[in-house]
Amino acid sequence: MTESVVVSRTDGPHWIQAGLLLAVGAGIIWLGLSSAQQGPRLAGCVFGGSFALLGLNLVWRSLRTPVRNELIIDPAGISRVIGAVVWAVRWDELAAASVVEIGKKHKHPQLVLTPARDDFESHHRSLVRIGGGDLLAAGIPLYEREVPRVRELLAKHVGVRAERVADVQVPASPPVPAAVSGWVPPPLQPSGSVTIHMNGGDRVVYRWLRFFALAIELGLGAVIEFGPRNGFRTACIVLFIAVFVGMSWREIGWQQRNSRKFRITLELSAAGLRWRSYHRRIEVSWPEIAELRTPARLVEFLPVSDDFPLRRPELDELRQPDGWYRLPSTMSATASGEFDEHVLEVLPVGIPWRR
Repeated sequence: MTESVVVSRTDGPHWIQAGLLLAVGAGIIWLGLSSAQQGPRLAGCVFGGSFALLGLNLVWRSLRTPVRNELIIDPAGISRVIGAVVWAVRWDELAAASVVEIGKKHKHPQLVLTPARDDFESHHRSLVRIGGGDLLAAGIPLYEREVPRVRELLAKHVGVRAERVADVQVPASPPVPAAVSGWVPPPLQPSGSVTIHMNGGDRVVYRWLRFFALAIELGLGAVIEFGPRNGFRTACIVLFIAVFVGMSWREIGWQQRNSRKFRITLELSAAGLRWRSYHRRIEVSWPEIAELRTPARLVEFLPVSDDFPLRRPELDELRQPDGWYRLPSTMSATASGEFDEHVLEVLPVGIPWRR
């Protein structure tokens, strides 16, 4: 039996998908070219060419050398490879280890290490300090079929600690107000919700911009049509084309940002934060957040629990070196103003917010 195990998450080649796309694209092009009419020929070339381009893209990605993403357990210890070895821990540096199962759907088990010394330092973001002084091998969850072999090797080289359970956030009981002589208004409690278009612009400013652009185009059009035929008319034509192209490009960008596919929203409610795009959704409840800040129009939060990386491994890519978590997109100037205006309306008492 081998004395080592390699947990690999390295992206493999995509030859099968590339072959299917190329075959489908070639078939559509062949059907289009076999038609006697010009319309089907053009449609076949367009749709077939699209499939062929997707296939060629996968071929190009398969030809490139992928970045190694592995967790290696061998007689020397445990090491993490992301392109190259980013950290390695010898067995004599560990007091115990455990494979933690979160117990939630779509949450894979994770490897937690207990260092033998309290002053053990982590030198890479993929080895995260969590509650109790333990270290989490972040960014590489284990599959169920890999867990028995990993536990076997851990038991052979170091003591396997009893499986720890990620702490569960229990809502704190509301404090009992102290007796006062007079009536005091109760603290503001979060209510309702506010949805902020993070990549949206100011609609009023954009309407005025379109109005002035239309006025300029009308004026230039009148000069071009009824003015003298000289160099001034030529300059007006050039300016008219520049304004038209600029506003067309601006309109395309505006419509794209407001379309469902490219729209990014941030909902602030009594439950917590909900960041949503076309392909992804991130939800964090207020009991999980200790502090909130918005530096340079970025939304960041600090978790309450040290075990947050263990309980929410899907958010590991948002984690910053200082322990804060940053939402993926930057707010526009308009969205930043809306956030500053409404955040205190829904932010629970006890969670500080700073810019």
